Amino acid sequence: MCGFVGIFSPRAPVYSLDVDISAGMAAIRHRGPDGSGFFESPDDLFRVGFRRLSIIDIENSQQPIRHPSGERVMVGNGEIYNYNELRERFADFPYQTSGDMETVLAAMDEQGEAFIQALTGMFALGIFDMRENQLTLARDHTGIKPLYWASRPDGAIGFSSEIKSLFASNIVLPEIDEVQVTRYLAQGYVPGPATLFKGVKKLDPGSLLTVDRHGKQTHETYWQPMVPTPDVMRPEDALDGLMESLRKSIRQNMQADVPVGALLSGGLDSGLLVALASEVTPHPLTTLTVRFDGAGYDEAPLARMVAERYGTDHHEVTIGRNAVDETLVDAVWHLGEPLYDAALVPNYIIQKEMSRHAKVSLNGTGGDELFAGYDRYFPTSIERQYGLVPKWVRAGIVEPLIAKLSPMTAWKLRRAEKFRSDPGGYLFDHCTPFPDVMLDMIGHKSRTETVAQREYFADHTGEPQSGMLYADVKTYLPDDLLTLLDRTSMAAGVEGRVPFLDHTLVGYALSLPRSLRTPNGLAKELERTLAAPYLPEPLLSAPKQGFTSPVPVWMTGSFSQAANRLLTRPQALERGWWSASGISNLFANPGKHGYRIYALLALELTAALYVDRGGFHDMPGLSLTDFARSV
Repeated sequence: MCGFVGIFSPRAPVYSLDVDISAGMAAIRHRGPDGSGFFESPDDLFRVGFRRLSIIDIENSQQPIRHPSGERVMVGNGEIYNYNELRERFADFPYQTSGDMETVLAAMDEQGEAFIQALTGMFALGIFDMRENQLTLARDHTGIKPLYWASRPDGAIGFSSEIKSLFASNIVLPEIDEVQVTRYLAQGYVPGPATLFKGVKKLDPGSLLTVDRHGKQTHETYWQPMVPTPDVMRPEDALDGLMESLRKSIRQNMQADVPVGALLSGGLDSGLLVALASEVTPHPLTTLTVRFDGAGYDEAPLARMVAERYGTDHHEVTIGRNAVDETLVDAVWHLGEPLYDAALVPNYIIQKEMSRHAKVSLNGTGGDELFAGYDRYFPTSIERQYGLVPKWVRAGIVEPLIAKLSPMTAWKLRRAEKFRSDPGGYLFDHCTPFPDVMLDMIGHKSRTETVAQREYFADHTGEPQSGMLYADVKTYLPDDLLTLLDRTSMAAGVEGRVPFLDHTLVGYALSLPRSLRTPNGLAKELERTLAAPYLPEPLLSAPKQGFTSPVPVWMTGSFSQAANRLLTRPQALERGWWSASGISNLFANPGKHGYRIYALLALELTAALYVDRGGFHDMPGLSLTDFARSV
């Protein structure tokens, strides 16, 4: 896993542009502490810089990698997991390394534009053909690795592993896109391909972008997890197929010339992952678990059971109440985009701890999306009962009356019927941190016209539950969970890997009928059956907790004061995203609105760091309290 930043200028040499690739490389030096490389084409129409985190073929495999013919040069972030198979398949290629990324060039030689179909792994690629003067950008199937790009008015195309290096290189200037502010508040993240910043886009998962010598852009989707549901399948066949795919993925994810560890919670996904990974490692697997001071739950005892069963080298990391004040500003700087997901701080801390033990970190991200682990895939008991009331009574009597007393309660009742009539909208309603009622409360005037989950659900032709999973795989998974994983792991110089997101496994899991995946409406029941031979009974029967942070506990003392100060300072209020009275409304009940306060704080910090201060070159190194005093 590494990082890169580059530019292709079809119309004029790069030296004529006010661009500094070395500054962009410096801004992402945390992604590649083991080395750096740079390439400039002879005509100076293309430049790229690279930072390396050495995982496979440590002594060699420096990048950028140049084709032996000299006609192509490439950079790649991530891993090509089937590289050994590709080396055998394309044995005639004159390999110069023993690494994985060079097989991309071999695949291009043999298969041309179809090369991407040969690759299994997590990757973001930038490939420049000097004979054709053509740039190709590619992102892995599910969006595990990030790839940002930007078109300039002069026709040049910039691309990078992180937004901050585009700014630091002066490829594009940081300017907030006001439309995306509203989408962030509604979704809790900015849905791709947009970002919070004007002119900066994410390359969609499973897609390619080519830019030819004339600057013409061509987008291609090469993979979609849309496999038809089998007509008939026995439960044992589904279990066998899933286990075969998962074991293969774990074996591939364990490939490394450096130590490998795993994040272990008290849940099914990470527990099953650790169990199967322990079978294929000759040494005890290093595992880490997080505990929170002041939290009302603690998954450490369940994680400890798994660690003891498989003899892992287990460590528990306790996150104190002051940790969020000490680390949030730096974590948001690394993130580059705001997220409502308050798991940022614990992930940031635990990955730094992992770097003391291992350079590769496995985790169970994706299990909930494959096996229906979230409550939003099922109607609540209240919603089921309320749905029995005639619609004319609900819409004409109950909801108008309740709205006068509690607009939020009325909104929650109205969303009940969407489970059947508008499943994509139902997903959105159960995820949004700021429905219209809450936007009114904080004084935000704009409204979003599009709902990402609804758009993707409409693309799916299978069962409704599979469509809901598919919508999350296309939105919440890459734009929230995988973004958070990449930035927090790379901030620590650790490669985060996600075995559940092997693209063949994803396609297989989404193809299963609801009756097999969640029989009798039981979340993750198929995975629970799969994991039963490997995990202790208390874990199998434990309710889902999720990797959440005790945000309301944070909203006390000096942290709360600093957050309030930042959100109500004149520069924040002048943006017009919220009002002083709106912030006061939230802080009046931090137990109820703590996560919303956090969401606004993440947004304000991003704007303050990247736009107000232009601080994308270096990590601030300030606590939230000190940062609030400095602005």
